[in-house]
Formats: sequence, structure tokens, C-alpha cells
Amino acid sequence: MYKASLAILVGLGMTGLASASDNYSYTCSYGKQERKIDVMYLQRESSVPCEVRYTKDGQEETLWNASYTKGYCEDKAAEFVKKQESWGWSCSIDKPAIDDSLPEDKEVEAEKKNEEAKI
Repeated sequence: MYKASLAILVGLGMTGLASASDNYSYTCSYGKQERKIDVMYLQRESSVPCEVRYTKDGQEETLWNASYTKGYCEDKAAEFVKKQESWGWSCSIDKPAIDDSLPEDKEVEAEKKNEEAKI
């Protein structure tokens, strides 16, 4: 299941069809400890720019990012998951990672409400 999901997600990223709504994350656990590896798409309808964010002990940091290279974030996240698993962590894929809306979504929603109010 993990490999099939990963193949689909990497494929989305490499074709450039990924978008902010395609954000995804891995949850890795070891005993009572938990880590999150998030792949975040920063523009609608594009797999770049993107970031790979890592959350450990409540502290989030961006490990990698790409502005132009499609598939980079997906590859880096997958490699990091494999590294975690080699250290004994158990990782699974989740979707979505976090709120997948973009700042422009709020503006579009506000415009819709204004248009509806005029009718």
C-alpha cells in the first residue's frame, strides 16, 4: 500500500499536476515518539514551488525546497522516510498534510459572498 501510494504521489509531482490541495504527509512513530514529514505545494496547479517540512518534538523546520525542479520535494521526502525506517521508525502516509487552502482562496470566497449579496 505504501509503495503504491508513494508511486502515485511522486507521479503527480513529476507531471506538474500536483497542487496545494495535493499536500500530503508521512507520520513516523517509534514507541511513543512521533515525527511528521510534510510535502507542501505552494501554488495552485503546480508541483513547484514546494517544501518538505519536518516536525519533531513540536518544532517544525523546512528541510528542502524547490522553485523549479519538479519531483524534487517528493523524492527528498521519500528518501527521508526510507532513512527514518532504516533507523527503526514505522512510517505511514496521510493526506492532507495541513490546511490546503491558499491565501487567494479567502479572497475568492469573499468575492463570491459579495456577488451573492448583490443578487
